[in-house]
Amino acid sequence: MGRNQNVLFTRGGRDGSASTIFPAQPSILRKITTALVAAIVLSFTIIAGVMLPATPAVAAGDVNDFEIASFHADYTLVRDVEGRSTLTTIEHIVAVFPEYDQNRGLIRDLPRDYLGHDTDLQVLSVTNERGTPRGFTTEPYGDFLAVTIAVPEGQFVHGEQHYVIEYTQRDVTNFFADTGVDEFYWDVNGTEWAQPFGSISATVTLSPELESSLTGAASCYLGVFGSTQTCELQRSEHGFTAEASDLGPRENMSFALAFMGGTFTQAPEPVAPPQHFLQQVPLMLWAGAASFIAATVTFVTALLRGRGAKTGRAIIAQYEPPHDVSVAVSAQLLKQKRKTMTATLLDFAVRRKLRLLHHAETDQYGIAALDHTGLDSTESRTYARLFTGKSGTTAASVAPDTVSWFERTSTRLGDTAADLTKRASAEVTKRGLMKRANVTAILVVIALLVLALALPVVHTIIFDDSLLLTVLLAVGINLLVWLIIGAGLVLGLQRRLTPEGALLHDHLQGLREYIRLAEADRIRMLQSASGAEVDTNSVVKIYERLLPYAVLFGFEKEWQGELARYYRESTPDWVYDSGGNTFTHALPLALFAQSVSSAPVTRTQYSGSGSGGSFSSSMGGSSGGGFSGGGGGGGGGRGI
Repeated sequence: MGRNQNVLFTRGGRDGSASTIFPAQPSILRKITTALVAAIVLSFTIIAGVMLPATPAVAAGDVNDFEIASFHADYTLVRDVEGRSTLTTIEHIVAVFPEYDQNRGLIRDLPRDYLGHDTDLQVLSVTNERGTPRGFTTEPYGDFLAVTIAVPEGQFVHGEQHYVIEYTQRDVTNFFADTGVDEFYWDVNGTEWAQPFGSISATVTLSPELESSLTGAASCYLGVFGSTQTCELQRSEHGFTAEASDLGPRENMSFALAFMGGTFTQAPEPVAPPQHFLQQVPLMLWAGAASFIAATVTFVTALLRGRGAKTGRAIIAQYEPPHDVSVAVSAQLLKQKRKTMTATLLDFAVRRKLRLLHHAETDQYGIAALDHTGLDSTESRTYARLFTGKSGTTAASVAPDTVSWFERTSTRLGDTAADLTKRASAEVTKRGLMKRANVTAILVVIALLVLALALPVVHTIIFDDSLLLTVLLAVGINLLVWLIIGAGLVLGLQRRLTPEGALLHDHLQGLREYIRLAEADRIRMLQSASGAEVDTNSVVKIYERLLPYAVLFGFEKEWQGELARYYRESTPDWVYDSGGNTFTHALPLALFAQSVSSAPVTRTQYSGSGSGGSFSSSMGGSSGGGFSGGGGGGGGGRGI
């Protein structure tokens, strides 16, 4: 839960009400000056939030390249005098760092809230295994509290290091309507660790009155987020214990204990924050109208500035892909980023760089390496990462016949797709095919934003008209205004085609026209270009090379049907299906594209603005319907 709020200072009036900091009878000029200054400061604050979004922290070097030998958590759950649950947690983390100078210590990210309410997280102490205090600091980190345990700058830790963290929380239980009971549903280590775990264990100690309220339902879950794999939860003298070994990165243990409904008093509803002064002041219609005019000018200016170059030439049907331009770069020019990975995989396949695999029984896709020669730098890195899962390697490191299956819970395909899209975007700019919109458009947007903010504030101060109807009308108009301003700002920031990019874009549109032609017209065009009859093999080669582009244009189903007519009852050599299905059944492109584009991506960092956050299921887990990562607590950790 975010706690920071913008505050506008007030002073108490004689009648006890809050009055603003503005003096009672300033001159009109002083009023306007004050209003303009406030508007400018506020507008630049908003612009900074829009144009400079919080950048996620990126781990420096290889600070996350270490292991967690063991992670043990002791939980003591009691009920306070108000009937609310109170939890004391002692975590004993044994990290194994490399013997060379890499790490200063560990950062433990603890969720601060549970199911929308604050848990009043308090870190009491951090020590080593002998009880010797370790220096630590805490700071908000999105929805988490980052506990940084590190030696001073210039020093490093090596080998096995013990971190014992004690902290308390409140309101850690919840009544789940689907199970009809109160539950303590908790994640142990959390799903946001990039390190493997040698072992994970937990003990839960309950106060006597809570033991008597247990229903007997209890479950344990293991694995990555969403995994329903169960683990053994053993009853102890005053609670429960659970343990697991050899867990990979982002794998977690969760448990859920059921208590009779009403055992705990639920957390109180959060109190709504008080309204700010700027939410209460009336915004006049004429100010809204002036803002509307300013926004319209902004929109038109940004639209004109953001328009890319055009060749002015007629689009001519093309049957050959552009020379020396990858399909990933083409996807950038066509603004089809989500289809980049699908088109690239098909491009590798029809060029016989790899073979697409389909396991009919499990409906799982995979790839087999064939020939890695003839790939450009970006393609080579993408090819290698698809098989090895490692960044920075090249295709030469992949042995022929290497097989890689796209597991549904693996982030290998998603991470490779994200990296490919990033590299292709950089290549588009590097080759001068696209460039950012003119900075003048952005300056115009900023100037008009200041004007749009200043007019309502000035009018409110001078006339102090607080009619409810006026407020409602003005708010409605200004809401529309800000939507238009936002659209104009986005248009102004969009990349646009250069003359070179426009030529390439026309060529790609020519491919689209060729794909849309009737079969007879396509054959006639090929014969006209070659001056002779075109044999079936030549047609198949051309049609195969256009398949990745058909995906970019959204014609994959139709184009696959055209290819299937030539393959007849067989499948091409770049596709293998374990069930012996024909081409269209072995590789249904619509389903294949959906599978590729929805591949999960590794979440390696959080944003300090709160874009990263914890997840807690709104469904109970004590009766077996839960999953790993569905409880409160958990979180993650990082090296430093």
